[in-house]
Amino acid sequence: MSILESIFLSMVQGVAEWLPISSSGHLVLLENWLKIEAGLSFDVFLHIASLVVILFFFKKEIIEVFTLALVKRDQKHPRRNWLWYIALSSVFTVAIALVLYPKMEYFRRPEAVADWLLITTALVLSTRFVSSKRDINWWHAAALGLAQGFAVLPGLSRSGVVIAIALAMKIKKDQVFDYAFLVAIPAIFGSFILTAKDLNFEWIYLLSFVVTVVVSYLALSLLKFVMQRNKFYLFFIYTLALSLIIKFIL
Repeated sequence: MSILESIFLSMVQGVAEWLPISSSGHLVLLENWLKIEAGLSFDVFLHIASLVVILFFFKKEIIEVFTLALVKRDQKHPRRNWLWYIALSSVFTVAIALVLYPKMEYFRRPEAVADWLLITTALVLSTRFVSSKRDINWWHAAALGLAQGFAVLPGLSRSGVVIAIALAMKIKKDQVFDYAFLVAIPAIFGSFILTAKDLNFEWIYLLSFVVTVVVSYLALSLLKFVMQRNKFYLFFIYTLALSLIIKFIL
């Protein structure tokens, strides 16, 4: 893999990791179309860069979650139990991911990516027709953990699935955005632990890391802007078009 190829894939990861268009799906497609042999190690390394972005972008929210759970027990605060909710979500995510991980190579095919992109399309479009009014509870946390677990499948966007299902359960939109990415922290870290023994390091990964961090921060800021204006559903246009192109043109 050349420097230009690594930079290009890093930029794609930086955008697609946050927008509901599936970063893993895009990497699989580009690796197939461009015949770039990036491999699992490269994919995981880019996800670690994404983890760094989450920790920085949501540093205030992370501190708040730990403070409310461990130090300041404000019984009326809607996020007082979020640390435990995230832990519960993570248990369900890990359970599903462990089942799917051994079969992952089967899903790393353009045809499979196209199918899961259609599922992402339907979920993202469905957010156009929902209203939000509830705080997150234990049942929501379990459901979102399950959803996130299935999102290891290339083409099934993690952010798209979690946000769409959260909105379908009528969770307040400000909570949806924060929870959808805070719950990704243990998921991304867990994927690293799960694959660590199979990873190989190359110096070019360092450049890719920097590019991914910069682009990811900009993309995450864009997504927040879009959600605040209730336009999240419009991403369905892209995922639908990409899925149809894969199925009927390429």
